[in-house]
Amino acid sequence: MDAYSTSCNSNSHVWTSPPPEEMSPHHSDRQASAQWPTMFEPQAVHVNSDLISKMPFFMDYYKNIMCPSMVFMDGPGNPYREHILHLASSSQSLQHAICALSACNLRMKRRLSLGQDTRELSEKLMAEKSTAESMEDTQPEDQSLSEEYQHRNLAVHLLNQQLNDPVKSSHDSVLATILLLCHYRMVESGIAKFHTQFAGVKKILSMRRSQNLAPSRDSAWMEAIFTYFDAISASINDREAQLNATFYGVMPDAQLLPPGAENLVGCDRELFKTISKLGRLNLLSQHRAVQNLVKNPSRSQSPLGSPLGHAYKANMNGMHHQQMGDIYNLPSHRFDGNGFGSTLDDDEFVSSSLCSSATYDDHRNNFWREWKEARLALQSWEFDSARVHASLPSPATPAQVRDLGSLSEAFRYAALLYTERLASPNVPSTHSNFQNLVSQVVYYATSLEAGSQAEKFLLWPLFVAGSECVNELQQNIVRSKCRDIMARSGYMNNLAALDVLERLWAGEWKDNEPRSPAAVKLEAMRRGPFNWTRCIGGPGVEVEWIMF
Repeated sequence: MDAYSTSCNSNSHVWTSPPPEEMSPHHSDRQASAQWPTMFEPQAVHVNSDLISKMPFFMDYYKNIMCPSMVFMDGPGNPYREHILHLASSSQSLQHAICALSACNLRMKRRLSLGQDTRELSEKLMAEKSTAESMEDTQPEDQSLSEEYQHRNLAVHLLNQQLNDPVKSSHDSVLATILLLCHYRMVESGIAKFHTQFAGVKKILSMRRSQNLAPSRDSAWMEAIFTYFDAISASINDREAQLNATFYGVMPDAQLLPPGAENLVGCDRELFKTISKLGRLNLLSQHRAVQNLVKNPSRSQSPLGSPLGHAYKANMNGMHHQQMGDIYNLPSHRFDGNGFGSTLDDDEFVSSSLCSSATYDDHRNNFWREWKEARLALQSWEFDSARVHASLPSPATPAQVRDLGSLSEAFRYAALLYTERLASPNVPSTHSNFQNLVSQVVYYATSLEAGSQAEKFLLWPLFVAGSECVNELQQNIVRSKCRDIMARSGYMNNLAALDVLERLWAGEWKDNEPRSPAAVKLEAMRRGPFNWTRCIGGPGVEVEWIMF
């Protein structure tokens, strides 16, 4: 056993110990005046030498295979390559997260190459995941799987040590480690406690704003991705987004994504402003508690207001320093996406549904007001090709800009379909109001250039449309798209999404046992208006599905 104290040099394949100056609390390689705390890694962790010897291979795989596929347009400024690997040069936790991600991606691509039926593959992978989680202290017999789990566990262990220190937890590499562990879970299955990870990110960002430090270098792109992940996950998992305008202390109509974010998430940033509110709308439609929006103009600005690559400028002073604790074991009792106790147990749920008529009317009024605002914004939105082209990190071809436009239109019509279901929770999917919108999503999803890099961002629109899809031809198109994305990327969250859709299309959720009308109504209230909630989520379920 060796004491692991090496790091990856992103400019070569040589592994060296980080220079002493990089471990200094005042070192900044890009901005001498930044004064951001650099990575004080915990004391050396004993790791098997064989595990260390294979790390350059996994780092190289991440750099050359994964990084180009994680953005729309790859280039020298790709932050997954440039920024992440730079941070990894002095962060053991990030190095292990990269290796875990690469190992998992390779494993999933090997499984996909066997040509198994997607349903069979899904069942096998979920069984393996369940077995692994039930035997946490036992290493798998498969050597490659054992190495993957060791890297993942080391990344989490070292990360948790850093999170227990307010200074160490403020470093960019902590956000980067969490980001890649989110990607790891998306590759593995797309089913995990994502809401606790986003809650942890929210605490970290709050701490960073509470510390009077010079701006962090280039962290805005990671905040943008977390904001996007959180909003997309909230819309599917019956909660409100945590990293929203209320958190940033800005007006509700403020931008949450910086210029150029389209290259990272595929969705037009103006359009995302509305999509980020869908989870909140869903809660309002169910008369559930939501955060209060900012009512008065605020001078503080979102750190994401400046272009990607620029540091954020605003601090939120007066906040108390909080130790993070274990981000993967945050207290979950009565904690939902709002960060406070609006998750209801059975008795509370029943009593909350029997609120006074005045309160009920207030909830309905708020819902319809915000629903109309969102609906109008979605209907009036138009893709600004010139603006998007100017914000992309490198010159885009007309075909690439056109693909971003088609992709954003797919998002727009999926969001319109989402709001249509909120307004008409009891109308069958066969109604023309739903099928017309489903057809629009499918049309724009099939309008992309063959082999377009934009396709990998389609999962959320495909999932929303697929949940209302009753036409067998369109179901086949959605199925084919999900499989294609999965085959190229090796991200098994596509498989998890497709598995839910297959169960919906097969009618497996239907319960043939007779139930009273009251029981049917209570079940509908508990699970919300969307078809997919028959298959995922619900009271007592601690994991989330992420559609990215």
